[in-house]
Amino acid sequence: MLKYALRNVLHYRSKYAIAFVLISVFSSLLALSLFAFNGFWNQAAIYARSMGDISFSVNQTSLDSVPKPPDGQPPSKRLEKEAVAFFTKELKAERVVPVASIGGDAYAQNGSWSVAATSLETIRQLFEVDLAEGGFPDENEALLPVSMRSSLKIGDAITFVFKNSDLILDSQRFRVCGFFLPTRNTENLIFLSQSQFSLLDVGRVPGQYFVFLHGRTGRDAFLSAAECKKDYRSFVSFLARLSGYSGKIDSGYYSAGQRYDESKTLIQFFELMVSIFLFTLIVIAVAVIINVVFTSLVDRIKIVGTFLAYGMRHGAAVLLLASEMLVFSAIACSVGLAIAFALVSPLSGLQFTADNWTIAVILGGKRSLTITPALWAVAATYCVGMLVPFLTSAASSARMLRGEIVGLLHYAK
Repeated sequence: MLKYALRNVLHYRSKYAIAFVLISVFSSLLALSLFAFNGFWNQAAIYARSMGDISFSVNQTSLDSVPKPPDGQPPSKRLEKEAVAFFTKELKAERVVPVASIGGDAYAQNGSWSVAATSLETIRQLFEVDLAEGGFPDENEALLPVSMRSSLKIGDAITFVFKNSDLILDSQRFRVCGFFLPTRNTENLIFLSQSQFSLLDVGRVPGQYFVFLHGRTGRDAFLSAAECKKDYRSFVSFLARLSGYSGKIDSGYYSAGQRYDESKTLIQFFELMVSIFLFTLIVIAVAVIINVVFTSLVDRIKIVGTFLAYGMRHGAAVLLLASEMLVFSAIACSVGLAIAFALVSPLSGLQFTADNWTIAVILGGKRSLTITPALWAVAATYCVGMLVPFLTSAASSARMLRGEIVGLLHYAK
């Protein structure tokens, strides 16, 4: 049967040409889409966990405003010393990155912005900072988010006004050295070198902690909402012990699962758009396949009729005709997959430097298009790319052999 099918496909190759192109293009686009979304989901998991499984934040002013403990040491100072030990012991953390930042306003000739300054070296413990333009900061220099590029250019001067640890208004002047590609958590930050940041306020203690828990990997290993609430309650109890105050202290947490949900919403939207496009292509391909089956059957109606006269069952005749499309679509899918694999490398080199941080949510912090081939994606492409033509051919052949050609083509009798 397969030999007969292959012979007829080659014989009617001119009639199959358009269908061959359509199935090859569909298979190529489907495979590339599955490869791309496979990469998107992997990047979303990496992005979600780059800032810890949980990030805890504490309002230091709120913490220090409560009644002082007997030793008279500010609770924020005690927090700086004891936080890492708490996370390691109570939450079984394998790594804790404390982040100190100083909130304030940046002033230039053409406006002002509410930002916070932090150390570039601290952020690099979490993820690499990617430049859109310029270089990294040196003494008296600041690296700004790319969203500020419309208002400032490299070499411009900005004045950063802030309150130091004694709540005294202070300021520092910086030269803009470049612009970086922001993520969700860095879109309102300016980066300074470690030495320059220390000069702003030597006494500043960390206000946020990125906690990486032991043994949690992959996109399915995020903390559940119940686990997050339990950990947060432990952290609140820890703050109460530090301060000797059982009332509410302004603090919060943000989990990797929440960051992953941000990515999930966006990726699923793009998956829906791609699915609509591919479904439209399937409808066009089905119409072309019906026409190909009709014309090839008309040419062979006497041959098929002779087979039926000699006792071939109706189902066997349908399978004989449909097997041609199965062999044909297998070849077309192979060509489409070969094209998809050939495009993986050049497409993976594409990078998007859009100002909007949502691009980082989908593509990862580096904003490069991640095309990740997978065996399941190849199998899915073959299944869809062969099954749709085969079922279309079988259904249309069955109706034609029953004498329903006029009805199939929707002509009025």
